[in-house]
Parts: sequence; C-alpha cells; structure tokens
Amino acid sequence: MDKPSDDDTLVPGLTDHPTLTRDAASQEAAAPIETPNPAAGTTAADDDNNDEDRPVRVLVQTRTHLVPGDKSDQWRGVKMQDLICQQVWKRDFDKFRERAWNYHCHWAIDNVECWFLVDHHGPDPTLPPDPPVIWYRWTGTEFVMVHDPLPRRVRREFRHYPFEKSPHLHKPPPPPGPGPRRTFGSRAEEIRFQRGKLLSTLRHNDYLTDALVRFVRENPEAADWVRVRVPPEVWPRLDDPYEPIVLSENARAASKGH
Repeated sequence: MDKPSDDDTLVPGLTDHPTLTRDAASQEAAAPIETPNPAAGTTAADDDNNDEDRPVRVLVQTRTHLVPGDKSDQWRGVKMQDLICQQVWKRDFDKFRERAWNYHCHWAIDNVECWFLVDHHGPDPTLPPDPPVIWYRWTGTEFVMVHDPLPRRVRREFRHYPFEKSPHLHKPPPPPGPGPRRTFGSRAEEIRFQRGKLLSTLRHNDYLTDALVRFVRENPEAADWVRVRVPPEVWPRLDDPYEPIVLSENARAASKGH
C-alpha cells in the first residue's frame, strides 16, 4: 500500500470527522465561476471559455451547523443545492439539468464535516468520462474557492458517485399506492437492516416512522446496539418521534468512536 501523501490528510469523507487544515490565505472568496481547467483534479478557472452549460462537477465542503435551512434532512439538503446552483449558474437547482449527492450530512450533530456534490451534465447526451471539478468551501455565509488540486482520496471517492443523469428521469413513474414489501432471507437479516435504518435516521435527524418506533420496542437488543452509537441526547426522540433536534458539539463528542 502506498504511503499516504500530505494531500490525503486534508480532505474528505473517507474518515469519520475529517478536519480542514488548509491555510485561509491560500483561499479567496469565489465569484461566480467561469470555466475550470479540465486537467484531472484541478479547480482553476479558464478565462478563455465562458460556456456555462459545459459538463462540470461542483464539490462543496462545509460543516453541518453551517448549512442553512430547516432542521430536517430533506430541506437542508435542498437549500444547499439551491445555494450551489445560485453561486455557479444564478438559478436554483434543476433536477433535469443537475444531479446532487451528499456525504456525512448528520444533521442531528453539530460541527460534522460534510460534503455536497452537484453534477451539471450539459445538453450533450454523451457525457464525458472525466469532467472538470470545481471545489468550494462554504463558510455559512459565502463560497470560498479552493485552488489546489483535488487530493487522491477525493478522486478515489468519486468512483462511488458516477457522473450520470438520475435514473428516475428515464423511467416511467411507479403506479400509485405503496410499493412492494421488502423481503429478507432471515430474521437476523431483517434486524440488521432495521437497526441500520434507525441509526441513519437518528444521525440525520430525520422523522422517525411508526415502524421504527415499534421496532425499538419489540427488539431491545437491537435498540441497545443503536443506542450506544448515537449521542445520548438523541435517544429521547423515541418518546416524541416527530420532533427533530440539533445537538451540541459535546453531544457529538460523546458518540465519537462508535
């Protein structure tokens, strides 16, 4: 295995709580971008081309408490998508033009480093295999462009986020009514799935469904597995599952390491 380079320690979502360590003097408030350098992993602007409809990936690094909007997962993410598109294209996010991804958006916990990726595909039906990437840091009030090459870890992580249009845009809408019920090979498999879903729901500060509340009551051992992996302030939500909360840094630290 190669020895990690300095770049590998600086960026993104491959560790639980990575820390941004770049010198602020190397960054500047970013005006609406023009054209990035298509060289692999760079974020520089190319003044020779002003085509705003070119294929491009916009990567934004921030922390959970800096993301504006409603406390729920859905609306905070939507707000951030709109802010990114307003910065780059002077309009809100358009699902027919862009595809959005996010990483580590644990809204229930303050000060967790999280990432957003907005892919703009352009009008050409043939998408490039390796589009240019523009990298920003969101401070809570403005976007700051990072002019350094993307670290190797980020480039590796991109393999899990393909540059392709959303599949649902090419499929007919599902019939009305509930979808098919998920089946499991065993009771143990079902418990593993449900406890993972409960853990994600609590960390992301999503609304708890009646089915998850019932799962906790009927499976105390699985519930205990989840309990030790979330901050202690999260667990009382099961008494009032429709009320999301936001935790302090101390609460986040209490769950670190699980």
